[in-house]
Amino acid sequence: MPRSLLDDDLKKYSCLICRQRKVRCDRRTPCSNCVKAEKQCSFIPPVRGKRKRTKPPKESLHAKLKRYEKLLKSYGARVEPSEDVNDSSSEAASQPDVEMDEDAGVRDPVQLDETKPKLIEKEDTSRYFDSTLWSMYNLGEKCQHPEVDSLGEAIDESNVHESQLFFETEHNSKVENLTSLLPSVQMVPTLREIYVDRVDPLMKILHLPTFWPSLTNALRHPEDISKSLGAVIFAFYLSTISTLEEGECHNLFGVPKSVMYSRYRHVTRQALVNAGFLSTSNLMTLRAYAIFMMSVRNSYQCDALFVLSGIAIRLARKMGLHRDGASLGFSPFETEMRRRLWWHLVHVDYRMADLLGTRPSMDLSCGDTKMPLNVDDEDLHPDMVDPPLERKVITSIAICLTRCEIIESLRKYSTICPGDVRWELLSSPNITIAKKDSVISQIEDQLEEKYLRYCDPSNLLHTFVSTMVRSSICKMRLFAHNPRRYANSPVKVPQSERDIVFTNAVKLLEYAALLHRGDPGLKKYMWLVGTIYLWNTILYVLIEVRHRRIGPEISRAWQLIEVILSHHPKVFDETTGAVYKALRMWTLEVWDDHVAATKSEGLPEPATPECINAIRHCQEQPIHSPSRVKDPMAGSRPVTRSSFGYNKAQSEGHDGNLLDFETRETCGFPNILSFESDPTEWLQWEQLLTEHGSFAQVDSMEIS
Repeated sequence: MPRSLLDDDLKKYSCLICRQRKVRCDRRTPCSNCVKAEKQCSFIPPVRGKRKRTKPPKESLHAKLKRYEKLLKSYGARVEPSEDVNDSSSEAASQPDVEMDEDAGVRDPVQLDETKPKLIEKEDTSRYFDSTLWSMYNLGEKCQHPEVDSLGEAIDESNVHESQLFFETEHNSKVENLTSLLPSVQMVPTLREIYVDRVDPLMKILHLPTFWPSLTNALRHPEDISKSLGAVIFAFYLSTISTLEEGECHNLFGVPKSVMYSRYRHVTRQALVNAGFLSTSNLMTLRAYAIFMMSVRNSYQCDALFVLSGIAIRLARKMGLHRDGASLGFSPFETEMRRRLWWHLVHVDYRMADLLGTRPSMDLSCGDTKMPLNVDDEDLHPDMVDPPLERKVITSIAICLTRCEIIESLRKYSTICPGDVRWELLSSPNITIAKKDSVISQIEDQLEEKYLRYCDPSNLLHTFVSTMVRSSICKMRLFAHNPRRYANSPVKVPQSERDIVFTNAVKLLEYAALLHRGDPGLKKYMWLVGTIYLWNTILYVLIEVRHRRIGPEISRAWQLIEVILSHHPKVFDETTGAVYKALRMWTLEVWDDHVAATKSEGLPEPATPECINAIRHCQEQPIHSPSRVKDPMAGSRPVTRSSFGYNKAQSEGHDGNLLDFETRETCGFPNILSFESDPTEWLQWEQLLTEHGSFAQVDSMEIS
């Protein structure tokens, strides 16, 4: 029989016996299994059982919306009734819901604006909310954030203990009565003059026309001083002492500056702890904290300042300083003062991150706070209704504004990561030299147009602003044309690049020499000018002098080097760290080569600068200190903080062993020309500078 006919006789299902025995049935009539078993073969269609429902019945759409609305109302949200809810909705609610994916989502009739911030103000404090959970609530009524009720209230003991965690222990005991250390009313005019002249232009976060009456009234009624105002007063006092010369401090207070500084650093920290700075929502306390950070830059390690700066940024965000005050409904006066404080904290955090070689806080890239206005304090008043018109002159806030301008320009320049604003971006190999030069020229033109063209050379503040801005431009060009990018390349440094590096490095030394040897009045700004940038600049100059050897520009370079070193006597101290040892070694090396080149050209031998004689005298001095023992491993390992220690005056309160390193074995640099062939020499030098700058000096020369 044909196969197709046999297939037509097959049943579509197994027989009943095979299904029960769970064996394969050939579906013939009768099947072979039943024939062998001598069973009656019957084909009965199978009946599939009803599948049990495993999921509970779905809630109807309208019932679900009604439940959500009720829940939101219980938390204080204002819910508008849905327009499409009518009498027919009850019928729809009784019907089973259609099958929907749980993740599909439903359009909520509640109008929730997730980006709308919520700011709570109480007395002198503010608390900002931008999360959906809290910003959508009516926090001024029944449902409040846990912190809102405590705004403006006294600081409890737990907050004091938390704040103490972030300050190192002082040798002094706790001061129980801080008011006994307040400055006298008779001293205020002198302190005011010093602060206005030396501190205020570099740190515009106090509104002086309103601060002075508050200070005078507080000193007359010390029992009524709030903890936040007390913290600001002591921070003001500490910052003023920081700017004094030794003789000035002794004439004013009759004690050495180190004693006054140590005393009021401790008192200011105690006042901040009493004000609960770590959990504060008070702008005045945050201002005191910001002033304190700037006043201790030479006695705190850079790592610690970076952490303290991060705390300030988080506190500022908690108060909503990262959002422009105009958008939050603040008055023009409050808006401007919040802008000044926020941008000051931004600058400090950028500088700390730059010194440590890390990225600044990402919190800085999520705000929209506008730059402060170019106005004087006298243009601002708490009762003003409209913002003041900007001045087209150099004002007391000019230095702060130039910092803001550079930060904003570099932020636009940083297209990959907008929050990563660092000088090192200018040395990125991923960006062409032409693009870098274009950006720097744009920044220079912008600063020239807005500030430099209004500078009056007879005004010391104007001279300082001009010097700072032009120094920053030179530094940016050095970063863009950094010769280290040729260290690991078979291509030699083009002469055009050498000329750019040498020209800008010499300019930087000239600006530094101007501050040291120019008008004596410029010295009042030097308390905030650091030295780390100088050592890198001198290295660039020495490398180029070593190549050029002789010429009028070389003679000028040696004159500038002598001026700079003469104002930093630590360079000639044998007990100082590895950076100074390396500089002494290279300076002698390049000078000896310069003398040899001069003689080979038949020219008279140049007069030996005093700095060269001082370096030779320093290296000839025997070392008698028993604590300075030679370390045989010094030349075979990276130089770290523990390997060479610090100058005692620089690291007051931080002891370390000062080890004796011979000149060439100290840092492992065979000669200064090794920088052009070995990139590891640059890395080691940068490590030395980082360790040397652990006690941070936030350079005003480095405005950004």
